[in-house]
Amino acid sequence: MSAIETMKEVVKTHNLLHIATLDKGRPCLRGVVYAVGDAPNILYFATQKTSRKIAQIKNDPNVAIAIDHDCPAWEDLEKAKYIKGTGTATLIESDEEMKMAFGLLIKKFPFLANLPGDPSDSAGVKIVIKQALVTDNTISFAHTEELNF
Repeated sequence: MSAIETMKEVVKTHNLLHIATLDKGRPCLRGVVYAVGDAPNILYFATQKTSRKIAQIKNDPNVAIAIDHDCPAWEDLEKAKYIKGTGTATLIESDEEMKMAFGLLIKKFPFLANLPGDPSDSAGVKIVIKQALVTDNTISFAHTEELNF
């Protein structure tokens, strides 16, 4: 399997994205549920407009990401496939893209349709991964290839 095929598999089969932003020059890391756009390096998530991550993205759009999963046993680690990367995050401005992003998120996570609060309090974020390090332990332990977009 090529690195791009592995990346497509990882972004489609995993649920949690770890995203690091900068807060006054210091890294700030959190996990968010995400959906994949029309390419494996395009990801979407939603959050409250008043969240720290929105303020941090507005201040500096550069982000680092990781998509992986727990490996409670050696056998799981031997089969692990994951990605790390860097790119940019931007707030979604257009109504059309916002509807598309929220549609993708709700399709993947139906429970998001029932979140409490006013939907207008939410912001959509688009991440464009520019460099990805794709690791596939099924090839060999820590086998990693770089993809640039």
